[in-house]
Amino acid sequence: MRELRFDPLRNRWVIVSPERARRPSDYLIEGRSQPARDAVACPFCRGHEARTPPEIYAIRDGQSAPNTPGWRVRVVPNKFPALRIEDEAIRFGVGISTIST
Repeated sequence: MRELRFDPLRNRWVIVSPERARRPSDYLIEGRSQPARDAVACPFCRGHEARTPPEIYAIRDGQSAPNTPGWRVRVVPNKFPALRIEDEAIRFGVGISTIST
């Protein structure tokens, strides 16, 4: 579960997200060799749009269709987000008084 916590020593808010500690490399099977990554295998390079989640935003040359080549800048969702806008906000009071909504 992701949380926003206040760090009183540094006087700032921090994100605590234990789920982000897990990565695809955590699921690798020992003894298997991994193929070398290069521009041909890069999911973020032009022509590999099908290897990423659908784009959120793109600056395109001309009238190319979404999720196809022809973009100059392309924004896709993070597969391992610290926070998501889809999450329900869990609110609770801390201290002497509890505020309910």
